[in-house]
Parts: sequence; structure tokens; C-alpha cells
Amino acid sequence: MFRLSCFAEEAGMASFYGAKREIPFAENCMPKMASLTLLVSLQVAAASTVSHGHNEFTEKSATVYPRVLESREDGSEKVLIVHEGYSLHLRKASILARSLLLRDVTRDGVVEQYINGAHYERHLYEDTKKKASLLLKPTEHGNYFVTGLVNFTHRIEPAKLRERSSTRRAAHKIVQIHSIQGSCESDEVIERESREAALPEVEMRGAIAQEFGVELHFISDYNHTEHFRGNKDAHIYYVTLFLHSVSLRLGQLTPPVPIGITKIQTTSMNPESYVKLWENGDLIGNETLEVLNEVVQKDKAYQEADAVYMATGREMITLIPGGKSSYISGTAGNAKACSTEKAAVGEDKPGVFSGVNTAAHEIGHLFGSPDDSPGTWGNCETKDGYLMSKYAHGKQAFTFSNCSKKAIAEFLKSETSNCLRKKVSCPILSFPNKALKLPGHVASFDAYCKALYPAKKHAFFLEVCKNTICV
Repeated sequence: MFRLSCFAEEAGMASFYGAKREIPFAENCMPKMASLTLLVSLQVAAASTVSHGHNEFTEKSATVYPRVLESREDGSEKVLIVHEGYSLHLRKASILARSLLLRDVTRDGVVEQYINGAHYERHLYEDTKKKASLLLKPTEHGNYFVTGLVNFTHRIEPAKLRERSSTRRAAHKIVQIHSIQGSCESDEVIERESREAALPEVEMRGAIAQEFGVELHFISDYNHTEHFRGNKDAHIYYVTLFLHSVSLRLGQLTPPVPIGITKIQTTSMNPESYVKLWENGDLIGNETLEVLNEVVQKDKAYQEADAVYMATGREMITLIPGGKSSYISGTAGNAKACSTEKAAVGEDKPGVFSGVNTAAHEIGHLFGSPDDSPGTWGNCETKDGYLMSKYAHGKQAFTFSNCSKKAIAEFLKSETSNCLRKKVSCPILSFPNKALKLPGHVASFDAYCKALYPAKKHAFFLEVCKNTICV
């Protein structure tokens, strides 16, 4: 079960799906945010160090009139001038599977629909240095509506009143992202289960530089789904931006582990069969995780993913003897990616990206990182406030500590993480085509793609089978 595609890669782009233009083969615990300061110009902190201690601005929101400059004729690179004095250098980004599966869980069963992922990410751009994840949708007079995250602390969206400047540029609001408060939990059991189907031995000739990637099945619970009810596109765009920002955080790892979204799931059923609720409607985190993992083990749709993440619009709690604990923001098993217990759950207020850091934290657990504390991986304290701290805070809140990086790097070396390895050798195939010298000429798929698209700097073959990608 596989499909064949050629990819033409634009220089300098990298993500799980490579930020490439795809041509079918036969014819792509959230802490309190550091405040920013707006005086005369919008000063958003340089996020290359993921530090926001400088250029802070005290206002939690501001009105701006962004403009876009095209830096390449093909539209793959743009400069977004958010405000005079602050700009983003954007490149085309990619995170959605070419054939993206939408699932809606109803009382009558599951409704499934495949859509073209490339269509939904055609306006997706990133600034990896300043950590921006944005959708730039063209409007009249060469202007754009800009939506998404300008960095890890602030988001942007068109103003509701649609006011315009004298230059006809649309007004936009820069808004501080309000964090989910609560501790991040993890299942500290470290038993690891290997994926049933091991990867075949492969020849690394022609393999991509991106060695790891996580194919993610994303779930919106009932409350999270309700925010987008009746607007499928808005939900897809939100999940795309949400997980792209998570993926930028995972880019700090060595090696990086970018996200590829293969499935997006909603639900019309309340309560869902895979959640456990307290009497007041709060979601019981530890019990929900247990039930969700049981569903993952039984349903092939979940088994095909490397990890499953559920965003809940409900309040999360954990049960303890005698009642419920204080509120938590997320929970996941430790080192459980690729296993039959690959699920994680985290709070998110839909529409405002409040749960992005929580998602990164819980996925960090799935990749083998415990909460920061002195131990095997070094002398990292909870009080330091790094991303994998139970109570991340301050300018380090978006950064993996050295302890976390070491733990995850060790997990990636293990056989347990095999599903995250995205290399496979490219086979040799004989086929007639005018792009080749002679009918029936034998060549690698890479040679075929390069011959078919000679104008592109990088053109190569992608094979997507179960658990493998070859580009």
C-alpha cells in the first residue's frame, strides 16, 4: 500500500513534509507568557534563543496594519512587515499529509473523508528564527489577512471591524497568548513496547537529511470541536497552526523531530466513549488517558499514527484518594511514542492557542523526557522553568532543558522509537517516459523526478508506505 510522488524542493525549506511543492507521479503546561512592550513600534523579541526577556511590551494587545513584500516570484518567500521596525522573513511551510484524513465520531459511527492537505497549507508560512507560524491569505489590492502566531507568546488575527489604514491595509490585532494554568502530568512507568512491525533494513543512498519525524493523529474532544462547529476549514487551519508551533519547539531537539499531521478527528457525540468525566463535567486526565489508550490499541485508525494527541476544551483534573486533585493542564505516558500507549491529552482554549506549550510538553514525555528534576539526565530543577518543568515559567518556558534533550536523544537511539525514523531506500524501477533517454530506460525515481522538473534545484522521489517516507 503506497503512493508515488515527485517533489520539487525550494532551497532552504525544511519541515516534516519538506515544505515542498508536490507533483503527482503520474501527471505536498503553558506558563505565564513573557509580556511584550509596544511603545512606538512593535518590538517582538528575537526568538532564535527562545528568550523574551528583552524588547518587552506592556500592552497585552495592539492594532497593526501589516504589509507583505514578495521576495520570490513563486511566492515561496515573503517579508511580513508587522509594524515599522519589526518584520518576519517567511518561507513556505508544510505539516499536513498530502492525503489528510478527517474523522468525525458520531453516535451512528465514524464519518471519514480524505482531503488535499496541500490545499489547506497553501498559505502556510514560517519564520523559524523568530518562531512564527502564520497563514497569509491574499485579499484585494495585493493585501493579506494574516492569522496565527507571530512568535511563541503572541498571536495575530484580522480585526473584527475590518478597519483599514490610508494605504488600504487591513487592521489586525496582536494579542498575548494566555496560558493554561496547572501542572503537567506524566505516567512515570517506563516500560516500553516495541512497535509490532520493525522497519526493514535499508540502504541510505539518496535518503533525506531529515532523519526523524512524528506522524500525528490529532483529536479535538467535544468541547474543543464545538468552537468550530459548522466551519470545517477554520478547524483545519487552527490545528495546522497549533501543531506547526509545537513542531517549531520540537525543532530545538538534536536531532529535530518535526510533526506531520495525518489525521484530524472531531466528535459530535457528548460525552465521547474515550473520555472520563467528573460529576461537574471536568475531564479526569489519568482515567481519560487510560481509556484513550485502550481505544488506540483496538482501532487501526489510531495504530497507523506514531502518536495520538487529544486537545480538550474541558477543565482537566486528576483523581487522588479521597477526591480530585488540583487542576492539571495535560498528561501523557513516558517514552510511549510508537507503542500501544501512544496517546497524550492536554487542555486548549480553542481559537487562541493556549495549549500549544502543553502539547509540546506532553509530546516531550512521549519522546522519553521526564519532568525536569535532578537525576539521570543532569541537574535540572523544576524551578528553572524550562518547557519540561511541571510548572514552566519565565523566558525558558519554551525551551527544552539540556536534561530533556539528552533524554529524548537517548530515546531516539532505541529500537522503541523506530516508527519515528523516516528514512527508506529508493528502489530502482524501469518505466517508459519522455523524460528519460529511451523508452524503458532504467533509472532511480530520483533521476526521473530531476529529469521531469529540471528547473528545480532539488527534485526527488517520495514514497509513502506504512511508517516510511522516502524523499
